[in-house]
Amino acid sequence: MKKRVFALLAVAVLAFFVEVTAAFAAPRSGGSFSGRGGFRSGGGSYSRSYGQGRTYGGGGSHFFFFPSFGWGWGGYGGGFGSLIMLAVVAFGVVTVMRSMRRVRAGGPSGLFGHGDDEEEVVADRAWVYKIQLGLGRSAREIQNSLARYAAEGDTSSEAGLAQLLQQTSLELMRHKDSIRYGHIDPSGPMSLTNGETKMNAAALAERSRFHIERVRGADGRVLKSEAAATESNDALEYLVITIVVATRRPVIQAKEVADPAQLQGLLGELGAVPPTALLGLEVIWTPADPSDALSKDDLVTTYPELRSF
Repeated sequence: MKKRVFALLAVAVLAFFVEVTAAFAAPRSGGSFSGRGGFRSGGGSYSRSYGQGRTYGGGGSHFFFFPSFGWGWGGYGGGFGSLIMLAVVAFGVVTVMRSMRRVRAGGPSGLFGHGDDEEEVVADRAWVYKIQLGLGRSAREIQNSLARYAAEGDTSSEAGLAQLLQQTSLELMRHKDSIRYGHIDPSGPMSLTNGETKMNAAALAERSRFHIERVRGADGRVLKSEAAATESNDALEYLVITIVVATRRPVIQAKEVADPAQLQGLLGELGAVPPTALLGLEVIWTPADPSDALSKDDLVTTYPELRSF
């Protein structure tokens, strides 16, 4: 028993020191900018148009009148006939509702329009993409570009966020030869609530990796940290940039980033996302301080999901 307790204690102490070592080894500075314009407006113009006109008829109370038919069936009087009539009316209501939804979505307006429900573009759905890239030291000037976007960019509207995403994608294209690692995690469709929750969770997880957030631009506001610059005895080897994008429809076809060709296609898709499709954006990078460092060992330990190519 004593040996077992001692072994468990030794494992706990070892885990503690490994965690502390990893915390000190990881980069201590970072920056970010973000916006949730589409989520804040209830899903943007798509959701607002979808939600209009849901009240039919006058007043706030609605009811259906089912006529009584004195059909008999097998000794059950009018009961079974009423059930048949109820089923017919219910089918009619469902069909009319489908037709109205297709009209709002810009689809066929016929009473029995074609296409399954799963194939329709549903207004209150979200897709979330998390893209993570590891860049070599030759791309370190991108730190200043991202900090400028965070301080000067418009994070309060979908148009501003789309422009920031385009600028970030263009900056990454300029440094595509320095990108050594990549990972993409697509998900959806999901509800707007679940989409925003997933996006926030992914952003918080990435921002928690560093201790000092040098600059944070979010929803039209800019915050800067005056904490002393982080210094490291190691040389800067890598930068990690994480992009989390939430959209109203699928916009990225890439499922992985395994070679330069896939990387080029992914960056092109990111830069082409229009404001009308954008629900939210989060761009996070680390390190942010010029004297901070991220070694290859730190990269592999802190970001095990990244794959080299």
